[in-house]
Amino acid sequence: MATLIIQDLVLRPIERADAARFAELCNDETLARNTSRVPFPYTLEDATNFVKRATSDIDDGKEYRFAVCRKKVIIACTGVMRTGSAEFELGYWVGQEARGQGVATKAASAVSQYAFEALGGAMINAGYFLDNPASGRVLTKLGFIPTGEILKTHSLARDGEVETARLVLTSSAFQPIV
Repeated sequence: MATLIIQDLVLRPIERADAARFAELCNDETLARNTSRVPFPYTLEDATNFVKRATSDIDDGKEYRFAVCRKKVIIACTGVMRTGSAEFELGYWVGQEARGQGVATKAASAVSQYAFEALGGAMINAGYFLDNPASGRVLTKLGFIPTGEILKTHSLARDGEVETARLVLTSSAFQPIV
């Protein structure tokens, strides 16, 4: 898996040594509540299991996750999961100290470009919880188009279903952020 660089960010494959930093960043109720797969509280054991899955999923061609770093420090995470032969699902989160700085937009752009160019993707799907409109703004900046679907998505941190707007981006419509 490649290392990606976009402006001041380096997106690199997740390593086992990253578990402690992921435990620190993800043990944030706001972060966890805005994701489907991050529980709260988030423990070192959760993080250790996450980094193990991150490496095995790459080997299986299922999911490609990146540690998003600024000055060699992890500040966010992004990735794509294969949902079909040429279809992917985009996900991302940003640690508290880096929110509101364009990190999600830049990182999601870089990983989308990777999915289209390196993995042969034709379409990327994404969603955001309706009570997290900032995530919706990230996706629309990247050219994602709302499908009109509002689904219920399970959130581990909320221990329940959350209304989720669905969006889609095609490779022909994608314009990377440089």
